[in-house]
Amino acid sequence: MNNNAEKHEKRKTAMTAALAFAGAAAIFIFFRFIFPSLSGIPACAFHSMTGLHCPGCGGLRAMHALANGRFAEAAGHNALFVLIFLPLGAFAAALWFYRRITGRAGLPPFPSAAAWLLVTLAVIFAILRNLPFYPFSILAP
Repeated sequence: MNNNAEKHEKRKTAMTAALAFAGAAAIFIFFRFIFPSLSGIPACAFHSMTGLHCPGCGGLRAMHALANGRFAEAAGHNALFVLIFLPLGAFAAALWFYRRITGRAGLPPFPSAAAWLLVTLAVIFAILRNLPFYPFSILAP
């Protein structure tokens, strides 16, 4: 029975790896080949209604630029996404995958202080990128 459980866990780990790879490949193919330009991607609803840039405005354009190897352009579209949230998400995914392979379930608890820090960074970024004067105007997508 123990041998059967081990085989099941190995299959689950292999399936997890295959799904993670397929997801990353799908995102890359989508932004690299299916949408060579961003003409078909809808505008931000928050920006359309208010005229203000939310913390996520420019995120899709940033992902598109990253998939096409244009790192500086990606940071220009959404610096918070490229410099903070994308690396943090990649680290969390790698940690989750590592823990999955080594037999531990899920991720360790995310400290609430870190969550509040990320929310505070997003709010400050949203405020600064909507200020109409230099140097904050360069944060707008």
